[in-house]
Amino acid sequence: MSSLPSAAEVKEFIRLLAPGLIILYLRSRVSGGPNQSLQERLIAYALVSAAYYAVVPPLFDVPGGIVLPGWLRSLLLYAVVPTVLGLGLASARQNGWEYLIGRKLGLQFAHNIPAAWDFTFSRLGRGTFILVTLANGSEIAGLMGAGSFASSSKEERDLLIEEVWNVGDDGTWMPATPKRSILLCGKDIRHVEIYNGGSHEVPAR
Repeated sequence: MSSLPSAAEVKEFIRLLAPGLIILYLRSRVSGGPNQSLQERLIAYALVSAAYYAVVPPLFDVPGGIVLPGWLRSLLLYAVVPTVLGLGLASARQNGWEYLIGRKLGLQFAHNIPAAWDFTFSRLGRGTFILVTLANGSEIAGLMGAGSFASSSKEERDLLIEEVWNVGDDGTWMPATPKRSILLCGKDIRHVEIYNGGSHEVPAR
């Protein structure tokens, strides 16, 4: 019967995966799509950490370079540098730099966001007006503010609209009274219209 890992072994395991965990966590904050399983995440952490340890630690041991105190070296190696790399990769992904570089090289990368729903709502600016048509033909208009949310779950594409608006027969948009939010179940949504290119201006319909 196998014994449980010791505290030292658990600490070493966490230390080895720490760079990959930090880098991929920060990068994932700007990525839409369904969550990976624990097994898939651990494999990704291990691969990124292996690449990290192959490239970064040798830079701290350049002959004739600055000799850092042990605590500072550990802080930089296991926390600061992974954080900087993670933020850099997150910025590159959010700004589409990887696809720009790919096009320059004549490559067509598969998009990292698997569904148009995730792609749309991950890029939707706060204060965007939308009009949701439900399966029964009724319409819900609203403002997607900071308190709004679009689910990335494959099982349920539900949508929380922070502020409901009413659309008059003449096309005028007015805030609903009393002010309220609404939660729409994904199975009830037929399609979503986004007004004014995602700007915060009140739509003219």
